[in-house]
Amino acid sequence: MADLASRISKPSDAPVDDAAAPAAAPAQDNGNGNGAEEVIEDDGIQRGIIETSYDVEVKLADLQADKDSPLYSGVSSFEELGLPKPINDGLLAMNFKKPSKIQERALPLMISDPPTNMIAQSQSGTGKTAAFVLTVLSRVDFSKPQQPQALLLAPSRELARQIQGVIRTVGQFCENLVVEAAIPGAISRETGVRSSVVVGTPGTVMDLIRRRQFDVSQLKVLVIDEADNMLDQQGMGDQCIRVKGYVSGQDCSSATECTDAV
Repeated sequence: MADLASRISKPSDAPVDDAAAPAAAPAQDNGNGNGAEEVIEDDGIQRGIIETSYDVEVKLADLQADKDSPLYSGVSSFEELGLPKPINDGLLAMNFKKPSKIQERALPLMISDPPTNMIAQSQSGTGKTAAFVLTVLSRVDFSKPQQPQALLLAPSRELARQIQGVIRTVGQFCENLVVEAAIPGAISRETGVRSSVVVGTPGTVMDLIRRRQFDVSQLKVLVIDEADNMLDQQGMGDQCIRVKGYVSGQDCSSATECTDAV
C-alpha cells in the first residue's frame, strides 16, 4: 500500500508538457453586423463562415421597359386599348397602369368587333388571367346581371374561386356585376345560374346545362383556362369539348388559353 500511495501524485504535482498545443484564440466579431464570427488560428489565416447578403430591388417599370422581357409593352397605358372607364378605374385601384406583352397583343383581338377566336400562350406571371378577365368585363352587358353572358372553365374549384376573385376585384367599379362559381355545392338547384359571369369546372358546368339550370343562349365569351392541362387529362378534356358543343350554336367567341409556356 505504501508503494502504491507513493506512486499517486497530486494534480498540482503533475508535470507540465511544454509541447502541449496552445489554446485556440478567442473568436472575434467580423464587424459586419450579421452575427457571423471568424476564428483566427496561429498561422494567421482566418477560418470560419463568412455571411454576405445583398438587397436587389427590381421594379415592374424596369421589366416592362426591357424588350426581351415577357412583360414588355409598347403601349403606355390600358386606356390606349379602348377599355371602358369602370374597368380602367379597377385596374388603377390595383395599381396596374401598363399592359404586359401578352395583354397588349391579345386584348385588341379579343375585344374587337366582330370578336376573334384565339389561343394565347405565355409564361406564368405575365398577365394571362388579367387579359381574359378584361375581355370578359368588356363584353358583358351589365344591364342584364342575371343573364349568363360569359363562361370561364378552370381545371379545379380552387382556381375557379381564384378567377372569380380576380373578376370581382378588376370589376369593382362595374355596376350590377354578378359573378358565380359553378363548382360542386355552390349553385342552388332551385334557382340555377343567375349571374352574368360564370366561372366553373367542366363537369359541374356540363351537369348544370343538362339539367337546364344554366341558360347558354346568350353567351358571348367562352374561356378555357389552362386548356393544355385539361385537354391532356382523361375525362376533363372530353367534358370541355362537350361544353363547347353546347354553346357552339351561339354567337360566342372562344378564348382558349394555355399556361406555363416556355
